[in-house]
Amino acid sequence: MNPLACVTRVPARRVTAFALALAALLAGSGCGAFETPEIRPCGWLDRPGDTPGDGQDRPRTALLVDVSPSTRPDRDTGPDTPVPDWAATVLSQRAAALPELEGRDLSVAAFDGTRATVDWAVDRVSVPPVKGNDTLKKDRRSARRGCLEDRLRTLSAKDPGTGRTDLLGALAAAGEQLGPGGGRRVVVATDGLTNTGCADLRSAGFDGRDEIEAVVRHCREAGELPDLTGAEVSLVGLGRAARGAAPSSPQTAWLTALWERLCRATGASSCEVAARARTRPAAQLGGPAAATEPAVTFPAVSERPAGRIVTLTLPGSVLFATDRAELSSTARETLDRSARRIRELGALSVTVLGHTDSRGTEERGKRLSLARAQAVRAALRDRGIPVAGARGYSDDRPKCRPEYRDGLPHHAAMACNRRVEIDVTLRRR
Repeated sequence: MNPLACVTRVPARRVTAFALALAALLAGSGCGAFETPEIRPCGWLDRPGDTPGDGQDRPRTALLVDVSPSTRPDRDTGPDTPVPDWAATVLSQRAAALPELEGRDLSVAAFDGTRATVDWAVDRVSVPPVKGNDTLKKDRRSARRGCLEDRLRTLSAKDPGTGRTDLLGALAAAGEQLGPGGGRRVVVATDGLTNTGCADLRSAGFDGRDEIEAVVRHCREAGELPDLTGAEVSLVGLGRAARGAAPSSPQTAWLTALWERLCRATGASSCEVAARARTRPAAQLGGPAAATEPAVTFPAVSERPAGRIVTLTLPGSVLFATDRAELSSTARETLDRSARRIRELGALSVTVLGHTDSRGTEERGKRLSLARAQAVRAALRDRGIPVAGARGYSDDRPKCRPEYRDGLPHHAAMACNRRVEIDVTLRRR
């Protein structure tokens, strides 16, 4: 029925009587599409949740936002600096779109360093399908989205209860919240920089598939892998912290591969793992977190003087993908910076040296280390830096030892040894 058919013109003096009559008419007519607005338009997010065992035949969705200190600006962050906007990031996912949530139970929470602090601000709320014509559906979904966005923003600005990050703990809490059965979806907005539990990344090399498999094996043996059998899982925003140095593209790729592998190990039916995140200026997302947090740092360029030689060390994970000699898309900035520094030093000569870890054959190590040194030499020449030579040393000159502890690989030490060094010989002063 056309809703305009329910409206007739009446004299002004009869407006009150007409309104009462119209309300009675709408209550029992085909104009029921005009539902009386709730006094609290976002009250649907606060309706009592199901008791355990109820509603298990309905599909369920859990949305989580990371509020650990690394996801919040610090006091040195400029007001216009773009930082992750977890509310917008969550809502950009297909599984969090309003049409996808209708007919499902919805739970929403923030998390930090332990599953014990995951507090479900929206607790198994049933999201009924909207009614009405296409225009009304669009308006009502827009209103619901606004309510959900406001709730997510409130949670994102919440002070963390701990000074840690435990993404696996958050996924375990989501599994418990959703319960068993099919139709389960989990969407988590996080930088993925866990610093506690079996997936602690504070000593990670961010380079190499073996390290990823070692983390997964450790988590399985420690019993810290959550059970998400059959669930659809989305992890977005990986590597997008609000403070500290940003990872290179190979380091981001490694972090993404790690969490995809861990996600698969939970038994999830699908794992969408990505570094993309929506951002907003820091000033729009509240102040810094009160808690501090042990930092997860990415291997970075370092400088070491020794007499007339200054050595610039470029970690392999800054420049190259695992076992590759082609420079990554983000290596350009690092090489630009290195070229500027070489000019500042007033170089007499420059030599590039490639190094690998001890895995694989000596021939493979020589070949890869030389190819990487040659790639950096070519890049420096493109930047106007004359390079006297490029050499590959394989694992003959390790920087970090031991590479094995109690018979097990020490992956951070191995990553430390996978590097390119630029020896800059200075002119006599």
